[in-house]
Amino acid sequence: MLQRSPRLILWLAAVPALALLWAMVTPQKPAVVACVDLERVFAGLDRHKAGEARLTELMKAEAAKRDAITAEMQSLQAEAENFKPNTTNFVETGRKIADAAGRLKVFEEFLKRKMEFEQAQLVRGTYNAIKASLPDLCKAQGIDVVFMDDATPPFDRADPRPITQQISGRRMLWFNPQLDITDALIKSMNESFAAGKTP
Repeated sequence: MLQRSPRLILWLAAVPALALLWAMVTPQKPAVVACVDLERVFAGLDRHKAGEARLTELMKAEAAKRDAITAEMQSLQAEAENFKPNTTNFVETGRKIADAAGRLKVFEEFLKRKMEFEQAQLVRGTYNAIKASLPDLCKAQGIDVVFMDDATPPFDRADPRPITQQISGRRMLWFNPQLDITDALIKSMNESFAAGKTP
């Protein structure tokens, strides 16, 4: 049976410790950090502006349908004034008014939900496009990590949460403005959008 010498055993035991020591003393490249003002990115992106314009046109078309139901109801109300109460025409017109009022209420609820859904889709799409666009910009500039700047926006007085909760919801107190790549990101994404590139 082959026996290992004490010197060999000592050497084998020392290898992991030497590797750990080497890792500790070898200088590591510091991470390059950047920040982005997400609110300013949303406001500056042509892609998002185009999405908001499409949403406005969509809502105008839907609002026209609502206005048509409203006009129908108003016309029926004017017509009902020409009939004596409790007559067949008065009762029939009243039924039509109630039907129009019901359709109007349902449509307004539908319109509200549709607006909320479309707005959420737009914001989600823009946010995903921002995340998808960052890797190329970061690789080009040698950036390792990007933080969202939540220190810049002022506290919202209309926010129902107490100020302490608003403060605890933030993660950044201050950063060097030279680390801000917001404008570079907006420029890069707008150029890609103008060229018809995705995201």
